[in-house]
Amino acid sequence: MWQPDPTTIRSDQKMSPSSPPKSAHRRYLPWLIALFSLFVFRVVAQLLQSVYPVSFLPSYSAWHSGALPYGSLVLSQLLIIMVFSLTIRGFARESVRPKRRLGQWLLVLGGFYFGTMILRLLAGLTIAADHPWFGAKIPAFFHIVLASFILLVGHFHLKQSDET
Repeated sequence: MWQPDPTTIRSDQKMSPSSPPKSAHRRYLPWLIALFSLFVFRVVAQLLQSVYPVSFLPSYSAWHSGALPYGSLVLSQLLIIMVFSLTIRGFARESVRPKRRLGQWLLVLGGFYFGTMILRLLAGLTIAADHPWFGAKIPAFFHIVLASFILLVGHFHLKQSDET
């Protein structure tokens, strides 16, 4: 169970046992922003390569595995950006309340997703380099970024919760 650190609480500050310490949100926030920024970079880079290709980025085909039509992919990416933005806003405002059960589910889901994408990446680097889905290294890497975001949010919910 979380216990407040008496050295960090002002006398006029009220703490409830169900609230994580204020610094807990702040510890996770830079990492969430970094992962979010990487994903936004990926979306913008692929969009740029599809509309106005530039030589300093990998080609459009390197960004796209072909598993989804590009229009559907962009819509799903925008939805992810929206959900991640709301998550980050909650952490920035320190309004995210940890829920142990949610943390457990996010860690299971994120762990499965992360492990699957690591295997995909390894297969694409070794035995299935010519396969369109396994061989798409950039998309696999960014799926690992997304899985890491899920794992980090899950870790917050599990570790900062006082539920047993």
